Amino acid sequence: MQFQLDRDASLPLAEQIARSIETRILSGAYKPGQRLPSTRQLSQELGVSRSTVSDAFDMLMAEGLIIGVTGSGTFVNSVRYLEQRRALPGRVTPIAELPAAPRAVVNALAWGPTLDYFPFDVWQRIGTEQAARMRELMSEGDPAGFAPLREQIAAYLKRRRALVCHPDQIIVTSGMTQGLDLVARTLLRTGDVALMEDPAELRIRTTLTLAGANVVPLPVDGEGLRIDTAPERFRLVHLSPVRQFPSGSMLSDARERDIQQRAEANDAYVVEMDNTALLPEPRPPIFADEASRDRTIYLSTWSWTMFRSLRIGYIVAQPAMIDRLVATRAAMDFRPPLIEQYMLEQFMREGHLDRYIDRMRAVLAVRRQSLVGSWPDDMPAAVQLSPEPGGLGHMLMLPDGMDVERLLRQSAARGLEPRNISPWYADPQRRALLLGFAYAGEFTTIKGMRDLADILRS
Repeated sequence: MQFQLDRDASLPLAEQIARSIETRILSGAYKPGQRLPSTRQLSQELGVSRSTVSDAFDMLMAEGLIIGVTGSGTFVNSVRYLEQRRALPGRVTPIAELPAAPRAVVNALAWGPTLDYFPFDVWQRIGTEQAARMRELMSEGDPAGFAPLREQIAAYLKRRRALVCHPDQIIVTSGMTQGLDLVARTLLRTGDVALMEDPAELRIRTTLTLAGANVVPLPVDGEGLRIDTAPERFRLVHLSPVRQFPSGSMLSDARERDIQQRAEANDAYVVEMDNTALLPEPRPPIFADEASRDRTIYLSTWSWTMFRSLRIGYIVAQPAMIDRLVATRAAMDFRPPLIEQYMLEQFMREGHLDRYIDRMRAVLAVRRQSLVGSWPDDMPAAVQLSPEPGGLGHMLMLPDGMDVERLLRQSAARGLEPRNISPWYADPQRRALLLGFAYAGEFTTIKGMRDLADILRS
């Protein structure tokens, strides 16, 4: 698989690879059912990191051009799909405009929750007990989610987030991204302006774009999203006010008032993402303020709190909005899976979630300090570690235009896997990494930070 990559171009290498493969598939050079080279093989042929090739494959899978078969490899999709794709070029977002889906990371400085302290024995026992209800689990269920689970979520929000709501104001989703997708499909029409933070996760931009929005990224500073840079008219603003992901900044009260006033003037909605369950919260969510609720929708997920494969999130909104969201949900996939909802409800009802969160907050306070405390003071001014955590990691800002691919290859050689979040910026010249502190133990993190500093100095 030979094609040229322009390492000086503003287009990220992953998108160049995806665009080249897309062109060959749609031209017929790669046939339906043809097996593609592995990510390892292709990364060696092209001289890029394996994660870059994986990101390119994720983009192609998101578009449906290729499919992955466990244990067999990655293949070009079926003839029928490709014919439909060729016939509708104007109605499908070009693959180069779709950002790559994030992939799992496994080494030092990797981002994600740890499983070191998760009560597997409890989760296994609950799974066994719930399996005895197999006939009930085969029912269709409620499109808003398992009612007892919604009751547990409402009690949790009141107890730990100072957010008081009725269980009927909650919809259980298959993760936070699906929650945003439901909101976007319900509120947005083609061409509506949707505001988001810059930087922010690529999947946010992707989800809003696929809903037909004209997405406008706005810069973030120490007080959060700068609404003063927004266009005059917009329909939706997405932000993470408690701890902005990935910068860690907190939305100030003054900024929140400005955002609410602008939303009111535009008949727009504020969609807030909350991912701070395992960290001390410096402020309550916007939705906790009853005066702000009419134009606020709250999104969260349990995968960042418990484990990544737990595809359960939730939406909290006012009753009238919930009715609209449930109608959209029923038209899409009707209901979230029942077995995990039943298990999570019992896990929460028996008090295991609260105990786990309390324990992990203590563990992560130490692990975070191991990352921050081991960062040297003599680094160049253009290399800055964010003072506050964004989720379970700290953002490391790098000089504009830096060769991040080379940095990732050198890091991988030392057993490090920081996450490249440069594509999360609207400006293609910006460079940054996300350094996780939750996944690995303290000694691994300390050594990883020292190794990364040595690489950057060289």
